[in-house]
Amino acid sequence: MEELKKQDSYIKLFRKARKHPIFKKPLTFHYFTYCILSAWWNDEPTTFNLGGIDVSISKGEFATTLQRSSYETGLSIQNIRTAIKVLKATDCLTEDLTRSLTNGGRVLKVCNYSLYQGKKEEGNKPSNRRSNRSSNRQIKNISNKESNNNPPIIPQRGKGKNDHRSGIRNVALFRQLVKGYLKTKIDDTTLNKRINEKYKNNRTAKEATEELEREAGNQRRPAVGRNSSQDSSPLQNSDNRNSRRERRIQNKQ
Repeated sequence: MEELKKQDSYIKLFRKARKHPIFKKPLTFHYFTYCILSAWWNDEPTTFNLGGIDVSISKGEFATTLQRSSYETGLSIQNIRTAIKVLKATDCLTEDLTRSLTNGGRVLKVCNYSLYQGKKEEGNKPSNRRSNRSSNRQIKNISNKESNNNPPIIPQRGKGKNDHRSGIRNVALFRQLVKGYLKTKIDDTTLNKRINEKYKNNRTAKEATEELEREAGNQRRPAVGRNSSQDSSPLQNSDNRNSRRERRIQNKQ
């Protein structure tokens, strides 16, 4: 059971390890990582069977042999000896020489294991992330309850206060468009008031143009903005032709 728990656990590797001298020694750093992975992590001591001998180890310690370490790391025995020597010199590893183990067995201990591999509350700088997360969860739960009680207001779709049937929200642009349909100059202000009334009555540009043309026809005057020769009524055209004929007859006489 303890072995299964050990396989499911994890270790911490701090980024400041890049500044340590052993980081530039890949074989030594590899073996140091193996030592952290092999060290006992629980506060309660345990017993480890090494070559048929039960060895009692505490937190941060592990029992091994050179042959076992070589098999599990892929390093040669000479590389492991060198790594142990460097780790001892840099105060990363210590060895308990008081225990007399056979078959080359030894008990190694990772220095400051509880400091770097302990729980959050065991470090020098206790982290408040857990409390922040719990408070954030409480705030989130409260906001969810409030949102359930008061559902969000979704604006209704439809014509708003400033929407116009013509799709134009500026009366000046509406006048320019209507004048363009009527072929009237933009700077001509004679129709501005009437066009503004059409816009106020929520008319489209086409509707405003048609109404202005009908109003001009009812008043019996040339259509707004068009040439008199094109928009004059048939009776006026006939009167003009008759007057020209009379003038020609008088000239002949």
